[in-house]
Amino acid sequence: MGLRKSVNMSLFAMSLSDLIGLTFQIWHNFCQNPYLENTDIPVDFMTVQILTAGCPTVAMSRITCWITMYITAERCLSVLVPFKVQRILTFRRTLIILILIYSINLSFFLPIYAADYLSCKYFPSQNMTKISMYRWDNIATIGVLLDMSHLTLSVIAFVFVVVFTATLVASLKKNSKWRATVTFSKYQNEAQPRRENKTVGMVVMVATVLIVCYTPGVTCSIIGTVSPEFNLLAQQENLFNVIWSFCFLFHSINSSLNVIVYYKKSSKYRNTFHELFPACKH
Repeated sequence: MGLRKSVNMSLFAMSLSDLIGLTFQIWHNFCQNPYLENTDIPVDFMTVQILTAGCPTVAMSRITCWITMYITAERCLSVLVPFKVQRILTFRRTLIILILIYSINLSFFLPIYAADYLSCKYFPSQNMTKISMYRWDNIATIGVLLDMSHLTLSVIAFVFVVVFTATLVASLKKNSKWRATVTFSKYQNEAQPRRENKTVGMVVMVATVLIVCYTPGVTCSIIGTVSPEFNLLAQQENLFNVIWSFCFLFHSINSSLNVIVYYKKSSKYRNTFHELFPACKH
């Protein structure tokens, strides 16, 4: 489909973050396997996964949320100011915004990688030396900073997706009623709302999937900020791991459903998909 259009570049960037996030999620699922504790592998998977799987997965899922917010805002502007949107959101500006989305979200994880590191650790109960995670003394301050940044960035993207989607739906319905009163052609009266309904359906479906799948993660971020004991390596560690395992599951579902949504709702995407995979056409 090409990357010269801003919307295609946004979808490509979101697909890239989904793919990277799902790849790290596979490694995260492997590390969470409880049977690994009974093996002789010299790796403490439960702590190693924090730096090598958990944080990268959360970062990619948050990037996906921000890119979805940008796509929704772009669609909203295309309805509110249809003749100016191409001048406002050019390909170059879209590329810069996407690079900033990746850079800002990833930069907030730099403190934890500066405070945590992997090294060999002796486990007396197992009489083994394993690769585990070590933390410096300032981890409490860094943990608060990480929780606050995760909460702030997640809530901002979450709220704006809802606002942009509601504005888009209301504007499209208003424009549809206006065209019905000024257009005398029966074909135009039927064809235009049909195209608008497809746009509304696609955006609403993407926003709905995002809201449903990201609500548990945002809720856990709020709880973790309010209650410090609800955290990894804290008093509520077991409850934290159980709840966040479902959050990761919902994040994976959101990343996996996007291809189905656009296949069902975008005719251009579907036609290009059939050109690449003719066997799936029938």
